Amino acid sequence: MKKLGLLILIIIQGLFLNAQSLLITGDTIVNGDPTVEIISHLTVKNISAQSLNVFCQKNVISQGWGGDNFFCWGGTCLSNSIIISPDFTTIGIGQDTNEFQGHFTGNVGSTAIIEYCFYPENDPADESCITINYGGSTSTSTIIKKNTILISEFYPNPAKEFVNVSYYLNNESEMVIKDILGNKVKSIYFTEKGTQSINISYLSKGVYFGNLISNNEVVAIKKLIVK
Repeated sequence: MKKLGLLILIIIQGLFLNAQSLLITGDTIVNGDPTVEIISHLTVKNISAQSLNVFCQKNVISQGWGGDNFFCWGGTCLSNSIIISPDFTTIGIGQDTNEFQGHFTGNVGSTAIIEYCFYPENDPADESCITINYGGSTSTSTIIKKNTILISEFYPNPAKEFVNVSYYLNNESEMVIKDILGNKVKSIYFTEKGTQSINISYLSKGVYFGNLISNNEVVAIKKLIVK
């Protein structure tokens, strides 16, 4: 019985250690007129046992030609080129905030699929993410991913020496890995489909972003944490 009790305690502790600190809620499909503007609203709740300084990061999965997007977080609305909010929003224990807004504009009938991730200042790996489909539907999302690009997150992530990524693309593409300041640290060329192992042993600890470039356009951005 003592061994069983100890095992249960270890399992419970493991669940708490792996629990996410933030809960993200809101509509994942937002319709409207993209020629004017489509705006999404999310609620970010702190479900941890401590006050958190929370950053926001966006990942543009797909976006129609002529589309533009930006988000508001950390007390300001940012330009479309900003991927990570330069400032955080502080959320107290058990509190939530409706501060976040995601904005999308485009041509008539344009759609976009954008992932937003929120994480505490001291633990980027403890992220909670939600994907917003602007002007589309769930079926639209599936069609876009099948017919345009399909690329996995980096795995394992965080990683120390090697990281993998699997992909199915409509043509040969390049992934440019940049550090948090936007400096290019590595380039990888992908054929149309496969899995590639990437050596990251020479990279310093920190957060990096893999920008997938196809037809001279960034079509996906994946976050990598080097430990």
